[in-house]
Amino acid sequence: MIAGALVLIVAVGAAPVERCTLCHPEERVQFEQSVHRREGIRCASCHGGDPAATTVEGAHRGGFRGSPRRRDVPELCGSCHSDIARMRPYNVPADQLALYRTSGHGQRLARGDERVAVCTDCHGVHEIRAKSDPRSLVFPRNIPSTCGRCHAGPDGPGGDAGSRDPYHDYLGGVHGRAFLEDGNASAPECSGCHGAHGATPPGFGDVDKVCGHCHTTTRSYFLQGPHKAGMDAAGLPECASCHGNHRIERADVDRLNTVCVNCHEPGSDREELGSAMSALYGAASEEIDRAAGLIEKAAGIPLNVEDYRARLEEARTSLVESLPVMHALDVDLVQDRTRRARSIAGEIESEIGGKLEGRAWRRVGLMVFWFYLLLTVAILARSRRRAMREPSR
Repeated sequence: MIAGALVLIVAVGAAPVERCTLCHPEERVQFEQSVHRREGIRCASCHGGDPAATTVEGAHRGGFRGSPRRRDVPELCGSCHSDIARMRPYNVPADQLALYRTSGHGQRLARGDERVAVCTDCHGVHEIRAKSDPRSLVFPRNIPSTCGRCHAGPDGPGGDAGSRDPYHDYLGGVHGRAFLEDGNASAPECSGCHGAHGATPPGFGDVDKVCGHCHTTTRSYFLQGPHKAGMDAAGLPECASCHGNHRIERADVDRLNTVCVNCHEPGSDREELGSAMSALYGAASEEIDRAAGLIEKAAGIPLNVEDYRARLEEARTSLVESLPVMHALDVDLVQDRTRRARSIAGEIESEIGGKLEGRAWRRVGLMVFWFYLLLTVAILARSRRRAMREPSR
């Protein structure tokens, strides 16, 4: 019946277009939304066969491949995407297949594990949209859920039984909340740390390099301190040992009082070092809070406090900028870097305190003035009444 329909269309003078979609209408609808469709890629480009044939048998001849096996998908996509000349007009790198082969996905596929992700799992099959399209599976905001289709539980194809849950850990971590809830485009999604086509878990000796892509200053201080050599010798992942990997909690100075004992004995010099740095940051933060309280008190009088607010923000910025210094594990350096924040806050306290004290004394003086003024008026009034009661002589 289908073959008869094909013959009928040709008989009435249909244009010589691909006829695959007559039998595959759902695929046609999907393919119409694809970037491949706009660039002249056709069904036969991937599936082979004769798209101009008027019968099913004829269409499925001439190198027809049908649906490619999962293990063959990367090579099929790579037949175009590894062609430098073909990719150059689109400014698309031609090394994706080579990177995929180095990835955890590619290596496991090479060993025969077809559960791992291939190109179509991440980009789609027929409806392959540009990564700038919000409906694309690889649009930045959609990447966590795309990766989460495999990496969302210990029993999924993305991990062995008993492994952690990277997807939900990421959603609960500081990066996931910043990226998906706060809309911070600078926060990383999965590919920001693991890569895209060359996706692979960072090795123990590479974690600080990966984190250092964003946390440049922090890494420079980490390399100055003793943790780098010690963690490498112990085979521990650098940043992740203290901060975690996917469920990364917000950096909190108070953690210096608790996280150190995960590796160091309570009461040891190293544990006391963490407490000492925490105390320095805490003192600076308290100084800033006291200055902020005085500013609000002055604003309620009201006094002009705009300059003080600007200086307070400078103090807060200085404190934030001093936080990476703790990774050098140098108390003197932390004290030096937090001194500026404390100094600015102290100046604010001194200046506003002086103004408030001056107003207090002026208020006392005014009260004394009014007291004596009223007392004088009362004395004069009493004297006048007495004079009016006395008989004139």
